[in-house]
Parts: sequence; C-alpha cells; structure tokens
Amino acid sequence: MTILPSRPRPLPQALTRAEHGRWLGGVCAGLAQNRALPVGRLRAAFAVAALAGGLGILVYLACWLIIPAEGEVGDLETAKPRGIVVLALACAGLLGLTTLGALGSLATVFGFGWVVVALAAAVLVGALWSWPRVGPGWALLPVAALALPSAALAAGGVRIEPQSGPITVAPRALSAPAGATYRSGLGQMFIDLRRTALERDIVLLTVEAGVRRTIVALPHDRCVNVVVNYHVVAFAARVASIITDRSDSPFSEVIVFGDSNFGRSGVAVADIGGRRPTVVINFKSAGGSLYVRDYPDGVDPDSEPDWPGYPVYPEPRPDVTGTPKAAARRLISNWRVRHREQVLSKRRIEALRPGPCSRVRKQAPR
Repeated sequence: MTILPSRPRPLPQALTRAEHGRWLGGVCAGLAQNRALPVGRLRAAFAVAALAGGLGILVYLACWLIIPAEGEVGDLETAKPRGIVVLALACAGLLGLTTLGALGSLATVFGFGWVVVALAAAVLVGALWSWPRVGPGWALLPVAALALPSAALAAGGVRIEPQSGPITVAPRALSAPAGATYRSGLGQMFIDLRRTALERDIVLLTVEAGVRRTIVALPHDRCVNVVVNYHVVAFAARVASIITDRSDSPFSEVIVFGDSNFGRSGVAVADIGGRRPTVVINFKSAGGSLYVRDYPDGVDPDSEPDWPGYPVYPEPRPDVTGTPKAAARRLISNWRVRHREQVLSKRRIEALRPGPCSRVRKQAPR
C-alpha cells in the first residue's frame, strides 16, 4: 500500500491593509481580502457605525494604527509586532487592570468585600491555569490589581451603605444603654430628636455616615449636653467630588451649635453643666459633614442646616476723606442704615447661635 505524502497546510495569510483598491487607509479592503467578505458591505457597516454615534470612526482609526500595511509583514514566525501594536496592547492591559481595581474598590466601599474575594479567587485560578503561557509575573497582575486597592480601603475603614436617597429618622424615645445606630450612604441623613424622650442621663448615638451631610436636630425648649467624638475619612467624598467636578463640598467639618471643628478626628463638646441629659454622638464619616444643634419647630433643618446663620461682622464706618460733602453725606447715611441692620442681625445670631443654654465649649481636634 502506497502512502501518499500529505499536502502541507497553507500558511495563514497575515491581516494587512490593502495597497490596491483602497479608499482611505485600506482597512476595509484588507479585511475583505483576508476574510473573503464583500468590501462594499464592510464599508457600508463602517459608515453606518460612524453615523450612529461615531463608533465606526474610532474602530477604523484603531484598525488603521494596529493593522500593518502590505509589505510591512515578513515571515510570520520571525516577525516582531509593531511598536504601535505593543503600545495598544499595553494601554489595553493597563485599562483592564485599572478597571479591575476600580470595581474591587467600589465593591469594598459599599460592603461587598466577599464579592471581591470570590472574584480574586477566580482570577487567581485563571492566572494559575495560564501560568505556563504568560509567565508568573504577568499572571498575578490581575490578582494584585483587584486585591491591593480593596485591601487598603478595608484596612482604612472606608465603608458606605449602598443607599442613595435621603434618610429621616425621628425616634420616640432613646433609653437603651447601647443607644441607637444609624447609617447612611450616598444620601444625606436627618436625625430628628426634637420630640424624642431622653429617658437616661447619657444617651448614645452611633452615626456611620457616607459622603453627604448629617443633621442631628436637638430640642429647642430643653437643655442637653452634647459630646461628639468624630472621625472622618474623606477619601470617598474626594473621589466623588472629582468625578462630579464639584469642589464645594466641605470635608472633615463638624459643626456643633454653630462652632466649626475641622480635622480628621477630635472631640467637640457643648457643656451647659448641671444634671442635664447628655447626648454622646460617635460620628464616623466617609467625608460628609455633621450639624448638631437645636432647631425651632418653624425651621426646616434640611434647607437651613446652619440656622440661625453665620457670625456677622458689622461694616466699619467708611472713610470719606477727600469726598465731596454731598457724596460723603450719602455714603454715611447709607452706611448707617446698613450698620443698624448688621448690628441687629449680629445680636440676634449671637443670642440664638449657642442654643437655649448659653455655655458652649470646644475641644481642639486631634
């Protein structure tokens, strides 16, 4: 029996941009020749994709940069990838690693760390399976990109509740020694204690806030001591402000009876003395500010969190040296009207700002 020698398999044709019959860069003609497709349909598909949002233009430009032209490809076994191809692959790999890190960090911040662990395990299994082909260093890069940012956020205690809407709570009474715990995420939180019965000498509130502000409204007709132990990690809020292009959000700001406290952590005290109920607030925030004070029934804390207002500094008397007498009289007259209103506003704010009980003390942040 005679065994005929088998025909050698034809070498695969390299994908190139055509030099003949092209309209622009030869991408469509090259794809048509390599895949045996009608060149007219390919051009029509690119044109439709270009008109429907511009995706076709981006894909065509990418192919133009990556696919070599005819004559640039030699032996397939010895040819080296073009520099633009290596750059494109590096950018794609970096984008993929960044996406993995961002997804892992986002899941960790919102309390889904177990998902990150499962995903990292799956990526590790895939890396070990592809170890002989891609090498140990490259195979473990996805695992590192996924796990390291998430581990750093978990160690830093950055956590936000997966909640976006506003939260309003108004407990009837606070009496348990352990107190109450409230959590917020991407929305603001309003804790209304104006009609809450404080049944113990010391009432403990634990507030784990997100990136928006938290308002604690105290009774306006009763005197209470306030102690705020605060710790703010503003990483998530700063990232959110960068993404939304907003830089007007205050970070690490705790305002107790109009007295601002800045810094990452510290203690703020409003002490009126005597045997009064003491509200102890353990405040932990991902960047949102905290307002604590009394609010009258006719004031909406949500729209006026800084009621009764900021300190007023009356305008000094204008210097009218060298000014004509008539103009000087008008300037002084207008100033007196403004100054009178400013003095009245200053007195009102100074009377209301410390709350129903006058003595407020602040301890420096640490």
